[in-house]
Amino acid sequence: MSPQFLIANAEQLLPYAILLLAFLLLVFQSELARNRLFDAPVLGLLILFAGFRDAITPDMERYREMYEGIGSGASFPLEPVFLFFSRLLNWIGLDYHALFFVFTFLTLLFIYLGIRNYTSHANLSLLLYTLIPACFLNLFVEMREAGAVAVAFYATSVWNRKDINFRYRMPAVLALAVLSFLFHFSAILYWPIYLVSYRFIRKPHSLSLYLPLATLTLLIPTSLLMGAISTVALPFVPARYQGYIALFMDIQTAAESGQLLKTLIYVAIAVSFVVWRSRSSMRSSDEGIVPLNLFIIGIVLLNLTRSLAAASRLAYFFLIYQIVIFPVLLEKVKDRVTRLATTYSVVIFYLAQFAWGLAYYSEEAANYPFLRFRNLIISLLHWG
Repeated sequence: MSPQFLIANAEQLLPYAILLLAFLLLVFQSELARNRLFDAPVLGLLILFAGFRDAITPDMERYREMYEGIGSGASFPLEPVFLFFSRLLNWIGLDYHALFFVFTFLTLLFIYLGIRNYTSHANLSLLLYTLIPACFLNLFVEMREAGAVAVAFYATSVWNRKDINFRYRMPAVLALAVLSFLFHFSAILYWPIYLVSYRFIRKPHSLSLYLPLATLTLLIPTSLLMGAISTVALPFVPARYQGYIALFMDIQTAAESGQLLKTLIYVAIAVSFVVWRSRSSMRSSDEGIVPLNLFIIGIVLLNLTRSLAAASRLAYFFLIYQIVIFPVLLEKVKDRVTRLATTYSVVIFYLAQFAWGLAYYSEEAANYPFLRFRNLIISLLHWG
């Protein structure tokens, strides 16, 4: 995305700039007051901003049409959570904004609960979640999958809470795993990958393993992984939804420069994380290792699916763990100046990603239009 593109859409950048400024002010206030009151206002800010959005993308427009169609008695082969809330909210008499609000509220709630299980630095993790395009901004494009990612993220955090008795932890995680699938069917692929990779996930590894995984998998053809996923997943998917999975696998795009650049950026992030950890006091411990290993798996999946835009979204289930990796690594930096400089550098880096993410890929337009923000509350205040 060129500077000229941002200049041409400068007016549309204003709502996002206000959101980030308000977020940073809340963080500053929280650090000065040294209290936990930060969490509720920032969650309220994010919910207000995204929860009352209009149908500003083709995906959101389709959700609006399906919501109104369900209210008129139509049926769609969609996930039970979407169907349940659509029928309930239509029965109450609310319009499609209520559906967007419910999905946003639940997504951010599960993200927050998961963050609290991984780190005490909730403010920094929430800021990273907001800045990373595959996280917060994905609510404006694919809110069903964003909800499933949030539930899976929380479920994994609960599983890692060893202070919770196993007989309570296991049923809770199983219920959350099912719920993630009910949010979006792509979650059926996350959990087998998690289980098969569990031995890798739960312990630290050497750079000689991490670096090839993050880099050499770029050389493997995408078609190889797609064939394996299709073979593993389709037998477990109900017959009426197998066409949906097949369509998901068949949506092909050229490995154009934007997708390749995104992949290379994530590879660079992964290399930075593993090198940083190898030089810290955490290098021989299990502390924070689960999120790092899950993130590495996400990098591998992103590398392997880089030429399939739809399939590459499976990596979002794993890439989200970067929001807790950085705060845990940062906590081990003893020098305050170094810690502050590192924080500023990383936030600026992710801020650039946020700006880039405002130009989302549209299959209808076959290009990257700007994410023009519209919000019901702001519209009512404007017309009022």
